[in-house]
Parts: sequence; structure tokens; C-alpha cells
Amino acid sequence: MDDSCHFKAKWFVWVLVFLLGFLSSPILIAQDDETCMMCHDDPYIVREGKNKKQSVWVDHPLLLRSIHQKVTCIACHPESAVGSDWPHPAEMSPVNCGTCHEEAQTKFEMGIHGQALKKRARYAPDCKECHGWHDILSHTNPACRTYKMNIPILCGKCHREGAPVARTYKITEHNILQNYSQSIHGKGLYKSGLIVTATCNNCHGNHLILPHNNRLSSISLKNIAATCMKCHARIEQVHTKVINEQQWEKKPGSIPACTDCHPPHIVNIQNILESISDRSCLACHEKKEIHKIVGLDTISLQVDVKYLTTSAHNNITCVKCHSDVSARKKRPCETAGKVDCSSCHAEISEIYAISGHGVAHLEGKESAPYCTDCHGKHLVKSKKDETSPVYRLSIPALCGGCHREDGRAIQQSTLKEVDAYHDYSSSVHGKGMIKKGLLSSAVCTDCHTTHFMLKDSDERSSVYPENIPATCGTCHRGIYNTYIKSDHGITNNKDKEIYPTCTVCHSAHLISEIDKDEFMNEITHQCGLCHKQLSDSYLETYHGKAYQLGYLQAARCSDCHGAHSDMNIKHPNSAVGYDNIVATCQKCHEGANMQFTGFLTHATHNNRDKYPVLYYTFWGMSSLLIAVFGFFGLHTLLWLPQSLRERRKKKLHKPKGKAIYIRRFTDSQRYTHIFVILSFVILALTGMLLKFANMQWARYLVDFLGGVKVAGILHRLGAVVTFGYFIYHLFSLIRGKRKMGLRWSEFIFGSHSIMFNRQDLKDFWASVKWFVGRGERPNYGRWTYWEKFDYLAVFWGVAIIGFTGLVLWFPEMFTKFLPGWLINVAQIIHSDEALLAVGFIFTIHFFNTHFRPESFPMDTVIFTGHVLLEEYKKERPRDYQELKNSGKLDECIVEMEITKERSRSVKLFGFLFLFIGFLLIALIIYSLLFGVK
Repeated sequence: MDDSCHFKAKWFVWVLVFLLGFLSSPILIAQDDETCMMCHDDPYIVREGKNKKQSVWVDHPLLLRSIHQKVTCIACHPESAVGSDWPHPAEMSPVNCGTCHEEAQTKFEMGIHGQALKKRARYAPDCKECHGWHDILSHTNPACRTYKMNIPILCGKCHREGAPVARTYKITEHNILQNYSQSIHGKGLYKSGLIVTATCNNCHGNHLILPHNNRLSSISLKNIAATCMKCHARIEQVHTKVINEQQWEKKPGSIPACTDCHPPHIVNIQNILESISDRSCLACHEKKEIHKIVGLDTISLQVDVKYLTTSAHNNITCVKCHSDVSARKKRPCETAGKVDCSSCHAEISEIYAISGHGVAHLEGKESAPYCTDCHGKHLVKSKKDETSPVYRLSIPALCGGCHREDGRAIQQSTLKEVDAYHDYSSSVHGKGMIKKGLLSSAVCTDCHTTHFMLKDSDERSSVYPENIPATCGTCHRGIYNTYIKSDHGITNNKDKEIYPTCTVCHSAHLISEIDKDEFMNEITHQCGLCHKQLSDSYLETYHGKAYQLGYLQAARCSDCHGAHSDMNIKHPNSAVGYDNIVATCQKCHEGANMQFTGFLTHATHNNRDKYPVLYYTFWGMSSLLIAVFGFFGLHTLLWLPQSLRERRKKKLHKPKGKAIYIRRFTDSQRYTHIFVILSFVILALTGMLLKFANMQWARYLVDFLGGVKVAGILHRLGAVVTFGYFIYHLFSLIRGKRKMGLRWSEFIFGSHSIMFNRQDLKDFWASVKWFVGRGERPNYGRWTYWEKFDYLAVFWGVAIIGFTGLVLWFPEMFTKFLPGWLINVAQIIHSDEALLAVGFIFTIHFFNTHFRPESFPMDTVIFTGHVLLEEYKKERPRDYQELKNSGKLDECIVEMEITKERSRSVKLFGFLFLFIGFLLIALIIYSLLFGVK
């Protein structure tokens, strides 16, 4: 069929279609793709251009494979809609891609390509120049013109040497495509097939392509670093620090842009790496004799090859680290300076630069460590390598090389910790790491960080007081969560008070095990740094005194208030609050109840307004003590001159063989007195240790006895013996009263009773007159008034000291029917009454009985039970006469011999307890005068 016939057939079809459409609807409708393809499916269809014919054929199968396969023809060619020039005008307007791709179109029109196209410049590209016509594919399709690996070729069609664009326009870059192909980027793309490698659009943009002198250009000096950093993260900071070893810009423009050192399209650093091989470097540096002279020092420059092969940097070439070498010089390393690790380790280097170590290094301090000081030079090992200096187990020794008493860390710096390594080594962390090899133990870098070491005075420091809990909490998380909710929690520091942090109680490096003596002995001291008044009052309690003597099971601050969960007493979760106090006390006192918790833990007798009962109890007991010692002290001083005179009158002679004695004490009374001596000395010694627990001598004696627990057992044993002989004595009195057939009134108040009576008043008054030289020595009876006082003091002591001691011994039982504050009252009475008893027995009683000049050095009658008849006549003339008159003298007289062995044994026994008594008195006086409350 000829052309004319073909044209007529086509025309017939169009007319038929028009008539059918017109008749079917009054509305003008657009054509579909099939209608368009009725003409444009013809490979030979052309249209007449201004100068030549142009094909308007559309390869429909290719269109269906494009990314626009679902886009209709009229979407891009709206003029093809049915109209007056149907099927479409002869001259169609260019396709406007911006109808759909508005953002891309806007950027394109702003760019140099769009501006050139707007000016109708020659060779100005439009959308189809890069993306195609009807064959537009996805940029992820390898067949697409804008596929990553096709970009350089696409751009190179214009931007290659000799291309029309290169010949027509003045472009400063030449051989762009060739240079790119040989650069590290081009080789990565073409030789290695790395589609992550930078291509033209990565640097210049996809549509907003601007010249480098435009401030908005992605390759302008202002923006080039950000462009490069899309791939080379943080590279700008790294290079900024490298320039002249400065960290700031002295004047605008002094810091070069990336392209100043790395020419675009060439990226010449790769050329350096390839032109200088490791073998070239080792040709010289493998020799043993190679060195350099710095001042008077000879420094070896030898590099051991085995270090390089076993190093973590074994895949890194020499010039990667020594990047300042020059390939143009005969000896490339002539220009080499100190290695800057920031070229690769940018982020770490930036952190180091603002740390204490980094700042000191920049200041030129020789003591400041650099990267190579910790990690090594050529033999850099992974931190996971057990032989590495930065292996976790090696960290303490590494840091300790400088941070020790004679280390270089303190030579040019003022550090709070002078011998940190020694202190750490003796801590629980150090022992766990160094001695036990526990890699979970904290090392220097866990607390001070790996590279950002700062002093604790710097708010950014990990060991700054407010940051310490979080630092310790990285390992001790449970404790941190408890602490941060407590009243001590650093987050509660609203009033800028000094709140305790971990290091306040546990120290920084001398951290001891919490269940060991060293730490246990520090707890109350640590709390007392802030709570001094409460700490002092605690030390006056039984808990505090036992704690001072080294009894670590005694309740301490943390046992009642919590180690890390301490809260105000008003807080519902407080361990000492109303809801929880009973449970807290029951941890040690199983039988504790609410009345028991009424014990005034921190009460002191010094506060009359707050604790009036304790105040008046203390001063009542103190008044009694002063009155007794005042009265009998004066009595002793008055007696002493007359006693000396009696001593001179007395003829001292020791009977040889048998002699006449009068029996003064029965065997029962003598044995009872021995039990009195033993129990009293035990009670006095162990009791005074507790009373003066703050004194060093008390601690020594407690340790000598075997500790607080043993001393407590001995004290209670002495109490049991005391109650035992007291009950036995009461039984003896009852039996004696029945034997004598007397009424109780006669037995107690009779003339021979040991109870005070009218005769004692007469004897006392006569004694006073004798003391002052106004009368003769009284004729004393069987019992003198001072002996009666000693005897009755035992009853008083057992009753008062005994009962209060039982309250302190069994507080849970007594608080079932008594208020808890009576425990405090019992403690004051027990303590002061015991002091009165000890002081009186070892001073007044000892003088009256043993140390009076006429009895000195010892009166042994209480041990032998007998006294020479002649002496008794002079000492107790009234009793002697009464015995004689009553005819009972013969019953009391005994002819016997006290052997030297027995006498020596008696005196040895007596002197032993006399010595203990005087020693204890001396220690008590010393404590009262020089003791610290």
C-alpha cells in the first residue's frame, strides 16, 4: 500500500472515532494511550521541524517498562486532549516535568543547568538529556542512565576533555572524567564496584548544581566540608585540629577547605599511599643503627617488623599515620612530624583534647600522656588482647605508672591523690582486680573514663560530686537506685547543701570491703562528719560504746537508718519512721515492741528542755556521788593524822608459832567476801571499760580480755555471782535470826546488828572530836559506823545497780510493761552508781580497811577470819568487854598458828586485787580529766 492509501485509511479511522465519540456524549473527552498509539506506534511517523524532520515514534513496549508506565500520555502532553486542533496542535510545547516533580524542577531551574536552559544556551541540558524520553527507568535499575555506576559516564558526556561543553565554556576543571576515573573514588566505583563510592551527584547535587563560587553551592569553600562529611563523618574537626596543631582559627580563611589538600576529582592522598610503600620506609627504619639526635639524647628510629605484623594496625600502611611525608623529597619522611591519631580516631581525639591529659599535652607539659604512651607506638594491641597495656587487667598498672608517689603525674600537676595506685591496690576494687584477677572489678577507666579524664572540680568530670553516684551506679545499679531516692540523694540537693556521695563514705581509692573491720570502724565516723551532734549522742549509748570498743555487731547508723536508703523519720518509708521502727529494732531485738522503740536512741542528759527526766536523773546521781566522796573524803583527811600517831604507838611484832586469836569472821562470811571481791573486780573492770569506751586504754584492755563480747559475758557472769552471794547472804541472815530466836526488829536494830543505830551516831561524833584533837579515841564495838556503811552499800548497790543492770540486760522483757525511755534512765543510774561504787571501794574502803597507817600494808583479817587478841582489845575495846562480860569470850578465842605460806598466799591474793583496784582508779581519774566526751 502506498503512502496516499495509508494516509486515507488513517484519516478514515480518525473520522469514525470522532463521530462515535461525538454521538455518544455531548462532553468533549480526552484521548487514551491506545488512541495516541494508533499514530505514534508507527516507526516511520515524523513531524516537520524548522530545519529537519523529527521522528515522533513511541516505542510502546519500552514505555511499558519505564517508571512512567502508569502515567498516561496526556499527563505529560496535555495539549493532546480533544480540541479545535484535534488530535493535537502541529507544534507541541515541551513537556513540563515540574507538573509532577515540582521540587526537582525548582532546584533545576535555580541551578546552572536550568539557568543555561532558560537562556537557551547551547548544550544546556534538560530533564530528558539525563533521564531520557519515554525510556525513563528507576535510578536503582542498572540500565538507568542515573544509576550510580552510570552517573560519571552520564556527566562525562559533557564534562570530558574535548566534549562540546568543555570546548564552549570556560570550566576550571579539566580532564574531569579521566581524573575521576583514576581517583580513589573512581577506582572504588569501577575497579571495586563499590556503589557507596562518591559520584558526581554526591558532591554537586542532583538538580541544584551551582558553581563553586556561589555561596549556596555544595562545593563552595563554606559548604565543601559538610558535603564531604556526608560520607567522611567528623572529618572537619579532625583536620581543624591537625592544621598547625591548633584547635581554633586565628583569622578567617586560615583553615583550608577539603579541596585545598584533596583536589577535586583527583583525591591525591591515594597517590601518596601508592607511591610510598611500607617496604620503602623499612629500607631504612628496619636497621638497628638508625637514630636521631634530640639535644643530648640519641633516639632510636628502628621499627621492628614483627611489631607491625602483630599490631592492631597491621593492615595500615606507614604513610597512613605519617601522612605528612612528602613523595617529592628524596627522603620522604624528612617532613614527618609527630603522628596525629585523630586522622582516624577523630571522635576519641576530640574527647582527649579537652580532657585533663589533652589540655596538659597541648600546654607542653612533659608529664602529660599522649596516645602512644598508653597504646604503644608500632606495637598497638587490641584492648581485648591480654598482653595489651590497655587490657582491662593491665589498666591499674598502666595508670599507676604515672599516678604513684614518685610518678610523673604529680611532677607538674597538683593532684588530690598523691599515691593513687598504692591506694587503689589496697582497696576492694584493687584486690579484686590485681590479686584475684576479677575482670568485673572496677579499674581506673571505669570511674575516670577512658579518654575524658578531668579533675573532680570540673562539672563535666565523671568524678565530679554530682556525677559520682551515676558513675558508681554503672556497676552498683541497685544501690544507686536506692541511694538516689533517699534523703542523701544528690538529686535532692535543692538548697545547695553538701550532700554525701559515694566517695564521702567509701573514699575515692581506699575503698574497703563493707563486711571487714576497716570499713565497719569508719561508718559512724563518716556519718559524724555531717551529723556531729547525733554521732556524739550515739557514742554515749550502749551501742556506741560497744562500737567504739570494736564490737562490730553493735548497731551502727546504717543498721537503723539504712546504708543507702536513709530517709527522714517523717517519711513513710523511713526505717526509723513510725510504721517501720519496730521491724527495724526486731532485726537485733526479736522481742521488741512499740514500747521498746520508746528508747531514746540519741537522747542526752545535757538537754534539760528536751529530755528533763534524763537531765534530772543524771544530776541526781552526780549529786549523790559528789556528796558521798565529799563526806568520806573529808572524813579520811581528818582521820589520817591520828592514824599516823596510832601507827607510831603500835608495836609491830609477828607471832612465832601458835598465838591467841579471836575469831571475827566465820568461814561462810570469809568465802562470801572472796566472791564479793572476785565478782566486784570483774564487774568494775568490764563496766568501766564500757563507761570510758572512748579511751584508748579501754580498747587495749578489751582486746586483752578477748573482745567486747567476751567482756560482756564476764560482766554478766559477775552479775550472776553477785546475785548468787546476795541471795545466799539473805538466806544466812534468816537462818541466823531463827538460830538466835530474835524478832526482826531486834535482829535488825539490836545493839550487835550491822544496821545503823544510836551508838553509831555517838561513835561518829566521838571520832570527829578525836580527829581534831578534842577527845580520846572512841571505844569501838564489833562494827564501826564506816564498816556498817560499807555493808549497807552492798545492799544498795545490788538493789540499784542490779535492777538497772537487769533492765539493760533484758530490755525487751521490761518494756512489755515499762516505757522505753526507762532504759535510758536505767543506763544513767547503772553507770553512775557503778562509778560511785568502784570509786568508793577502791579509795575510801581501801583506806579504812587496809591503807590506814596502823593497818598498812594490809589487814588480812577478812581472809584469815582471825585477829590477835591483843590487837582486838585495842581496836574494839567495847566489843571485847561485852564478850568478856557475857561469858562468850572463850567461845571466840582460838589458839592457832598462821603459817608463813598461808600468810604469803593471803597477801599475794590481796595485793593482786589491791593493785587492780588502784590501777583502775588511776585510769578513771585520767579519763575524767583528759577524756574526750
